[in-house]
Amino acid sequence: MGGRRRGYSCHRSHQPGGLRIRSHGLLPVRMSHRRGTQALRIRSARQRVEPQGLPEPRVARIRPDPLPFLMRAKPLFLFLTLTILIPGCGEQADDEPELLVLRGKALGTTWMVKVRSREPIDQEKLQTDLQSKIEEHEKILSHWRPDSVLYQLNASLATDPVTVPRVLHDLLRHAKWIHEQTNGAFDPTIAPLVNLWGFGPVSTDRLRIPAREEIEGTLGQVGMERLEMMDRNRVRKTRADLQVDLSASAKGEIIDRVCSLLDRWGMKDYLVEIGGEVRAKGDGRNGPGWKVLLEDGSGARTTSVALRDYAVATSGTYRQSKSNPDSTKAASHLIDPRTGRPVEHDLVAVNVLAPTARDADALATALLILGPRDGISMTEEMDLVARFCLKDANGSQIILSRAYERLFPE
Repeated sequence: MGGRRRGYSCHRSHQPGGLRIRSHGLLPVRMSHRRGTQALRIRSARQRVEPQGLPEPRVARIRPDPLPFLMRAKPLFLFLTLTILIPGCGEQADDEPELLVLRGKALGTTWMVKVRSREPIDQEKLQTDLQSKIEEHEKILSHWRPDSVLYQLNASLATDPVTVPRVLHDLLRHAKWIHEQTNGAFDPTIAPLVNLWGFGPVSTDRLRIPAREEIEGTLGQVGMERLEMMDRNRVRKTRADLQVDLSASAKGEIIDRVCSLLDRWGMKDYLVEIGGEVRAKGDGRNGPGWKVLLEDGSGARTTSVALRDYAVATSGTYRQSKSNPDSTKAASHLIDPRTGRPVEHDLVAVNVLAPTARDADALATALLILGPRDGISMTEEMDLVARFCLKDANGSQIILSRAYERLFPE
């Protein structure tokens, strides 16, 4: 896999330069570094001798130094005088936007929101609104919580049409579209297989290796074609034991909903992060954009991008894995819905940038399941901004999609 190939480029390291490019109808990403300050050089001119007969040059009047006078002034008068002499000092400090950082817990992980604003912010109310919004959607999209709508849909054996909240209906429709675009590599109905291998809500410390017959039998429960999308926010399971796991796109969906909330608050510059997935708008303190570090195949963050009006998500086999006694590699929590087994290839992480966190989240998972060959091929077909991290016995390697290179050329 070393060297340059047609269709993509291989890099050991990447440090983006400054540019702004539009690709595939997506919103622009701005990568930039601060320019060095330029020194202004002032050259002193020689004094000219005026010829006789010409008017003498005017002599500049030098104002007396006020400091001796101020030293003799009384304290109250001195305070008032200094206030007049140095107006606006406090105004310059207030002009710098305030950076507010809010945190909380959701979806079995943590969330963080950073906001920059010159206007006063009711921090307590914003914290409450954010937590309420996240909690509201977690109670719909989580397949872990017994009180969630999705959990109850999975538990139901009914095959009649069911009305679900619009956010769930929209996310399922989006998942079906990603499923079609990725030739079945992305499939939220994979929940029974995830449970079979011990990675589901009832997780085990050790990897459970099911028999081949168990895997083949469980594969019969999997398939997005077994979930019918109907009008008026209705869905229908054509198989009673069909179960849905939206963990590959729920975080992205909730991030997008939080961004909509911040927009309604009138925020122009913010960053939203849930469990490592990020979406940003406007500029951070050291803008342009917000500095975001990308994960590589080991979980380390070594490459930074300036994210502006864009989202980035990472899918990695290292995030959740269990030792496999039948293999030299640990078993990943990412199950290939086409084989019913954990993915096994040299691709260990994928970073995807997209206009919405929902797209970035789902596509990162799909590309990782597809593997290096099919994943890179599909990335070029869809013109996606993606970064692939591979690791084998010879070391690690970074592969960038063409769209990524157009955005961030060396």
